[in-house]
Amino acid sequence: MSTHARLGPSNARWPHCAGSIREEERYPDVPGEAAIDGTGSHLLLEMCLQNNVPAAQYDREIIGANHDDSPNGWLVDASRCERVQMCLDYITRRVAELKSQYPGSTVTVEAESKSDPGGAFGRDDWWGTVDVTIICRASHTGTAFFVEVIDYKDGRGYVSEKGNTQLLSYLFGKLRKYVASGPLLVRPFNTSNGPQCRVTIVQPKTTPTVRYACSTRVADDMMVADVVRAAETLSLAAHATDNPNAPLTAGKHCQWCKANPKRGGHCIANAEKSIGVVMNTQVSIPVEGSPSLFEIISKALADPKALTVDQLADMADAEDGLMQAFVAVKAEIKERIDQGDTVPGYAMQPGNSSNVWSSDEETIVKMLKSRRLKNADIYPPKLISPAQVMKLVSLTTEQRAKIERDHISNIAGKLTLKKVSRVADEPTAELMFGEVPELSFL
Repeated sequence: MSTHARLGPSNARWPHCAGSIREEERYPDVPGEAAIDGTGSHLLLEMCLQNNVPAAQYDREIIGANHDDSPNGWLVDASRCERVQMCLDYITRRVAELKSQYPGSTVTVEAESKSDPGGAFGRDDWWGTVDVTIICRASHTGTAFFVEVIDYKDGRGYVSEKGNTQLLSYLFGKLRKYVASGPLLVRPFNTSNGPQCRVTIVQPKTTPTVRYACSTRVADDMMVADVVRAAETLSLAAHATDNPNAPLTAGKHCQWCKANPKRGGHCIANAEKSIGVVMNTQVSIPVEGSPSLFEIISKALADPKALTVDQLADMADAEDGLMQAFVAVKAEIKERIDQGDTVPGYAMQPGNSSNVWSSDEETIVKMLKSRRLKNADIYPPKLISPAQVMKLVSLTTEQRAKIERDHISNIAGKLTLKKVSRVADEPTAELMFGEVPELSFL
């Protein structure tokens, strides 16, 4: 089995776009700078759990030397320690809560353990590694009372725990031994006496830091039966990726796809979707005859007040995809000109000019000082920003907190138009799994 699963739970695209797996195979799997830095925090978390020590134990140490993603390892600073400790504190609290809720039980904490949801459906390409798993069992019988999977996120991009396919895959994989049948742990699934369960996100750079969906809250739809249904629906999505002609489905999941044109990819699904939105909008735009795409856009430019609010929203939704088409066209024009072709009305010409020093820095400084300029004039000082202060490892947590409380204000930005969720976009099963075929449940 390879190091990474073809249908890894952390890949949030394939449950929504079956063709994305095929298209992304064209590109190398190269982790970005933020992902590499996050790996360092995950490694610190794992080491703390394995050795039962606080994160501060590794402060100022280098961990993970010779790691594939970072051969020089990661230098642990106070900020990284603080973030990881938030997760450790949550785990400690949860263990205490479960021991109190289930007296005499045994509570175990697993770090970086495998979860194999695909095995329940005969697949060997749908599995992953869970950051943290907490299991509360009866001490004598081993019966599971509670199963919780925790995903630690080190970045700033908010990740929701609701309808999270990664967490649902992990959780189902951990529930298999309690609900699946036979030595292979496959169908049929028994959901009548399963344990309570919870999926949790710990993300220190967001608010709230900890958020979860739990079977103890009815509205969260996290009972064992709900998790099994979600897994069965995901299994259909997994099966859809086996089709060599699997369709491409555009949506929010396209953002981090390697085939996204914004990331240097080739996929035009989003552009086609946007054009389709505009073409469908023509039915209700009051123009004579059968308008072309350009007539529709011209109508929006000439008289946007003639559009209904829904038509305005549809046209705005189409912007990203249409812009991708124009970006692709301009890139092709540049390539053809570079190859010697002539494209009417276009040419490669110099952009806006700028002035730079023609001598080295030392010569320039001597020259300016000979004109009686002072160092402050030559090197204008600039006050350090609040964000830079918060990153200083020389400050303690308490000092940063006091500076933030006493000397930093948060000023709201100027009101700008942003895309937000529509009222109809509630987190339903259909939205959660996109174009996955509907499944009949027993």
